[in-house]
Amino acid sequence: MKSAIIFALIAVILITGTITPALAQSSNISSNIVINEIELNPPGTDSRSTNIASSNINEFVELYNPTDSPIDVSGWQIIPTKDWKSYTIPSGSIIQPNDHAVFMASSFWFSDISEFVTLKNAIGVIIDQTPLLDDSGDDMSSWQRIYDGWDTDNSSDWILKGATGTATNG
Repeated sequence: MKSAIIFALIAVILITGTITPALAQSSNISSNIVINEIELNPPGTDSRSTNIASSNINEFVELYNPTDSPIDVSGWQIIPTKDWKSYTIPSGSIIQPNDHAVFMASSFWFSDISEFVTLKNAIGVIIDQTPLLDDSGDDMSSWQRIYDGWDTDNSSDWILKGATGTATNG
């Protein structure tokens, strides 16, 4: 009898220890569209005039939909620190559940240093905003959430590593 109770107690401790971290992680996944990845400074010059090899690589913002429903982001705005460079997402832009969408504007969309990006919905409500970001690497490193949709409203949610585009961050 004692061994059965001890076994049950150990089983509960093991199961709780195994399940709790997974539940804690899932509670940090956003319940709305998030800015998931940003390429502030791709290889070459921003004008692309001097580096033919990188002429097709642009600054970009990847949005991610961590929900179970498609979300229409038509008319939403991606706004860099210099808000006059804002980009309005085209009509008919729907991000499917657990999917990514990448948007590119002009070659000079972002500053390489001291940049933050804001995402507003069609009526101007802030949906997401990055912390202050710097990327002076002039390479294919991008700022990414450590996991797709991970959002604790902390700069530790972000890491600078090799760009993934529309693939998962991890």
